[in-house]
Amino acid sequence: MISKTITKLFLLVCILLIAGCDTNLFEGNEAVKIRIENNSEFEMENITVSFPKEEVSYGTLRPGENSDFFEVKKAYRYAYLETEIDGEQAVVQPIDYVGEQLLDAGKYTYQLYVTAQNESDSGSSPRYYLGIELKKN
Repeated sequence: MISKTITKLFLLVCILLIAGCDTNLFEGNEAVKIRIENNSEFEMENITVSFPKEEVSYGTLRPGENSDFFEVKKAYRYAYLETEIDGEQAVVQPIDYVGEQLLDAGKYTYQLYVTAQNESDSGSSPRYYLGIELKKN
């Protein structure tokens, strides 16, 4: 009788512990992993991406280079991103994520493009404009 009570109590504690876990034990260990690809003719320094739950520094990428993949908690098909090109800050500034879906688990690449203005045309406006596209790997 005592053995059955202890077994039932043990099973109840196990069920409560599993129910209180932050992650689903039955889902795979897949995560969202994102890297940066510099698809421009410019070196990009101090590349930083702000995801909904965290910020990741990707360092410096020469033209045509890819960063390593970094695991992130949540990501969309675009993100706030800043970098330095020739000592000037360039930014991708999302307005919001309304209507956007979170990315499913897997590997993705943010491909970065740069549009440069002629110095005589830029005045006080930014000299470099960043574009971003998502590629699923």
